Amino acid sequence: MRALAGRIGRASPYLTAVVEQGLFSLLNLGVVLVLGRLMSPEQFGACVFWFSVAYVLASVQNAISVAHLQVLAGGRGLDPARFETERLMLGAATCFWLAVALGAAVTIGITRGGAFGVWTAAAFTPAYLLQQYVRLTLFSRGQGRAAAVQTGAVLIVAVALLALGSLLFNPLRAEQVLGLMGTAYAVVGLVGLARASRGLWGGLIRALPGYVAYGRQSGWLFLGVSSTEILARFYVFAVSAAYGPGVLAALSFSQTFLRPAPLLASSWSMAARNDLAARRDAGDWRGYVRLLSVSAAAGAVFALCWTGLIWAAWPTITELAFDGKYADARWMLPLWGLSAAFGFVQVAASTGLQILKAFKALAIANASASAVAAVGVLWGIGRLGPGGAIVGTAAGQALEAAAMLAVLAVLIRRLRRG
Repeated sequence: MRALAGRIGRASPYLTAVVEQGLFSLLNLGVVLVLGRLMSPEQFGACVFWFSVAYVLASVQNAISVAHLQVLAGGRGLDPARFETERLMLGAATCFWLAVALGAAVTIGITRGGAFGVWTAAAFTPAYLLQQYVRLTLFSRGQGRAAAVQTGAVLIVAVALLALGSLLFNPLRAEQVLGLMGTAYAVVGLVGLARASRGLWGGLIRALPGYVAYGRQSGWLFLGVSSTEILARFYVFAVSAAYGPGVLAALSFSQTFLRPAPLLASSWSMAARNDLAARRDAGDWRGYVRLLSVSAAAGAVFALCWTGLIWAAWPTITELAFDGKYADARWMLPLWGLSAAFGFVQVAASTGLQILKAFKALAIANASASAVAAVGVLWGIGRLGPGGAIVGTAAGQALEAAAMLAVLAVLIRRLRRG
């Protein structure tokens, strides 16, 4: 019984992360699918564009702040082992939110009148970043349940506001959707921040110069995550520029049904970090490798199996739930499934490298793969049309996964030798 209880206890953080990721999936995927039905392809495409901008900025935020928290042992914010780092990262994140709000407003002002010139995006983007910072900070502390509550609250508020918006505005436009979603993220995020940052604000401004000590690691992290985002989302901006929001809507809609695989990868990564850090500190390299290997293989198999199920059910899904809209996008699903499988392996290898603080090697691998992906996307669009963007993305992810695994194997071999 003790052994069983111990196993359940060790699995509990992973189960909590899966539940939280399920709520996060409903928030991201469920809302996107509903919007895909209610909105015109052009308006839906504009929302997808700004959602993608927010996701990219969230990765940048992780590089400059959250990543430095995720390599710490779990504990409350006032824990002496975490306090100074948490206070510094809170200050860095706050500055980043202000810069993003200003930058988005200036960009929208310059491009006003275009297909993606949506003013409420200037509020949506920093609000999304605020909520993500709170959520990931809680996970870094080992407070997965609190993170799940946070995400669940956003889901409830967002659904309520969008339901109200669909009654007041018919049809829904990107301006209203981003405004309502931004309100949900801001309200819940501010409440969560007030609780998570309690005791951290005192002396924050005076402490900010101390961030210089993290500058080098943040620089490599920034290169790594920016490269990763080019790899994962370059197709969004390339297709937007080449074909406009309508074609982007079809690409994103088909990918949305396969998002459970990358979301599961993200969930695993958040939950596994404390476990991997503990194995690192204990010198348990066999367990370290086993956890990464089994997780990567299982995730890739899940991605491919899930793709098969969605492909088989696609005619029924599009006919019954979406009145036949996007039915002709079925051929994109196998390509997205392959991309998702490579992506899961990449996430596992990347997490392993981050816990080893191999930020420079990680950044170089990311940068090389992102260059391949960018060239592949542009080549694919030119030769194969919009679907070529998926081919280029998958090629870059395959290269990145292979490069990271090779670097990880070399580092662990060195560490084993002492």
